[in-house]
Amino acid sequence: MLINRRIALKQLGIITGGVLLLPSCVKQAKAVSVTLKHITITGDQEALLAEVAETILPATDIPGAKALEVPSFVLRMVDDCYDAEQQKSFVAGLTSLDQEMKKKTGKSFTDSDTAARETFLNALEAERKKADEAQTQPSDLANFYGMTKRHTVQGFLNSKYIMTTVLVHKMIPGRFDGCVEIKDKNDIQTVIG
Repeated sequence: MLINRRIALKQLGIITGGVLLLPSCVKQAKAVSVTLKHITITGDQEALLAEVAETILPATDIPGAKALEVPSFVLRMVDDCYDAEQQKSFVAGLTSLDQEMKKKTGKSFTDSDTAARETFLNALEAERKKADEAQTQPSDLANFYGMTKRHTVQGFLNSKYIMTTVLVHKMIPGRFDGCVEIKDKNDIQTVIG
């Protein structure tokens, strides 16, 4: 059986191209877990945001930011409550976070240890405060950190777990004691609460 040299080279080229193209077809980018209307981020950026939120509020004896799905809350708040300029600044800051971390520590944010992450975020907090005092516009990265921190704390404190387990919510007006005998002025504080 004779094989034409031209056909063999053509088939070899097709096979080689397929082998080179296969890894890019197999590895698909992670999808974002939240449907966003105004901002566009990747699944990797969402995972990076989750690491930032977890660094701000880590898990202790109570669940941390990731376990309470706070990063999704942060994305939803930025997508729904900010204007286009602030959203653009948030995404630019998120995009530049890893690059800046690599410049300062030689490692990406996710590969760095907790102490390096906290030091980096504290420097961003100081930059943001300095810009506020000077009444100037902070960098996109410091702006990103400010929005992320604000909404991470807000989402954490307003999560169902925190409101029902840690900060047990009592409906207003609360308990009513209609008939309480008061013997001295210290009893008033006890009754009022």
